Amino acid sequence: MDVEKPRLVSFAVLVALLLVALPFYPGTFSPGHDPNSYKYKHQIEEGPTENVTGNLDLGGETDVEHITYEYEELSPIAQVLFERTLNAESLTHTPVVCEEYVLVCDSYYKHDLPSEFKYGAAWEEDELYYSIIEFNGSQYLLQTGVLSPGAGENFLIAILAFFFRALTLLLGGAIITATVIRLSDRWTDGDGSRYSALVGAGAIFAVLGFLTPYLEMYSGIDFTSVLLASGAIAAIGYIFVRYILRTRH
Repeated sequence: MDVEKPRLVSFAVLVALLLVALPFYPGTFSPGHDPNSYKYKHQIEEGPTENVTGNLDLGGETDVEHITYEYEELSPIAQVLFERTLNAESLTHTPVVCEEYVLVCDSYYKHDLPSEFKYGAAWEEDELYYSIIEFNGSQYLLQTGVLSPGAGENFLIAILAFFFRALTLLLGGAIITATVIRLSDRWTDGDGSRYSALVGAGAIFAVLGFLTPYLEMYSGIDFTSVLLASGAIAAIGYIFVRYILRTRH
């Protein structure tokens, strides 16, 4: 049994366990911001005017009174979102919404959004949500939600996340296999550079996989670029560690 570097073997086991477990954590190699944040769009369509509902079809079960709020009655977050929409040049404001699995959020979690407003993606314009806000003696028609743009972007994100999580599992399996071979005295890598580099690359990949949502949120880099950079950094780490170790022998 190879006991020359017990610390390395112990570290390899820890890294392998992390790599095998991380794919089952929803935040691994996943976006930090909800890719469907467009569903939380706020837009003031009319106002101020005496009759902001116009020809709006509210449905048989909805009365104007049920969707009318005085500004002072709104929750603090509803007031903030209404004011940002009212003060926006286009009378449109779409808050960035964080995924629930991130530990810190640079904007809003979905559960932080006001319960007074309804959100979602509709297929028809008459399925959008409306609220009437009475503010400074005037009424404003606030539309929330948006027409559905389709699922193309979500499909791409799901494919990329699945691919990188599969790589995480494969890398964890490779480290476990290499460790078993190393401990069984059948290891043929004399200087151990390949094994050490594999473990180092695995550690880098595990850290980047966990940090992906936060790198997207705080670096300003889009999700796809973060994933590509993570793969490149892990590959470079493998080559660098192996080169350094081989030059020492």
